[in-house]
Amino acid sequence: MFLLVAQRYGATRRELQDTSAFFEKVVTHLPAGLVATDARHRISFCNGEAERLLGQTSRALEGKPLKEALDPHLSVLLERMEQGDVILEEEMELTLKGRRKVPVSASAARIVNEAGIFVGTILILRDLKEVRHLQEEIRRKEKLAAVGDLAAGIAHEIRNPLSSIKGLATYFKTKYAHETEDREAAEVMVEEVDRLNRVISELLEFARPSQLTRKPTDVNQLLSHSIRLIEQDGRQKKIRIHLSEEKDLPLVPLDADRFTQCLLNLYLNSIQAMDPGGSLFIRPSYDPKEQTFTIELEDTGGGIEPAHVSKIFDPYFTTKTTGTGLGLAIVHKIIEAHDGTITVRSTPGKGTIFTLVLPADGEIEVRP
Repeated sequence: MFLLVAQRYGATRRELQDTSAFFEKVVTHLPAGLVATDARHRISFCNGEAERLLGQTSRALEGKPLKEALDPHLSVLLERMEQGDVILEEEMELTLKGRRKVPVSASAARIVNEAGIFVGTILILRDLKEVRHLQEEIRRKEKLAAVGDLAAGIAHEIRNPLSSIKGLATYFKTKYAHETEDREAAEVMVEEVDRLNRVISELLEFARPSQLTRKPTDVNQLLSHSIRLIEQDGRQKKIRIHLSEEKDLPLVPLDADRFTQCLLNLYLNSIQAMDPGGSLFIRPSYDPKEQTFTIELEDTGGGIEPAHVSKIFDPYFTTKTTGTGLGLAIVHKIIEAHDGTITVRSTPGKGTIFTLVLPADGEIEVRP
């Protein structure tokens, strides 16, 4: 009888240990942050995702009163929970060390055992950064689709009368003597019609479907060629252009014409942002492990205000008095068509860095 009890005890203990290890692994590797407290509201456990979201290690958090250890927004939620409110998927922004803000969804519950005794609290945090990013991307695509439909409908109708206006303005220009007000007015009309035509061309370029003709491309040659096209603009402003050629770059599948257009827009954007005497750095690289190709463009211009960074790829957003607001929107569209991404980091007064990352897996042809 004793041996039977001992065997059952051993089996039950092993089963309990296995179950405990299983749940410990599950909780530790949850994609959501989990914080648990004891009956005195002191933190007894937090998993790795909670450490990341709260910006503190579990060793630093364990034993601390929950309200002291957490962001004030979370403390308010816990007070509401103690008053009987149900906390389920409440969205907020946590301010971490370094003033970094992280959007999260918070849920909380009181833990009561079978005897009805309160034994602790559980708090679950879910990072919403990727969700917010996807929401912004959906809003941006909806805006782009609306602009594209509008552009396709009216651009051609506007261009036809513009051609007639330019023809008449050019005709009247020849009828007036040099350096007269009438001739100057005619010249202004011609210039303004040309400007409107450029705007319409950009609008049509933005609205048309991005159909690419990809071919294995020597990126060093493409970059050298694209830089030659804007060298004169750089010289006029005394801007130094530095290209860091990467020796072992493979051939990358690109639509060379469209990608050159993308680069030219970025170059000219940087040149216009810089005072005379600035510098533009172009750095290509290839990551064989990730199978991605990257181009980093850094300028020493005035930078972009933090409030504007998230808007610069929106159509018609511009801070320039003469800009159309379509240049960077077209760049974004071309990079997306190549299944790539473009990001921007900027410090006002110091400069801006655009980073283009393109996939190069499967379709890449390695140079012999």
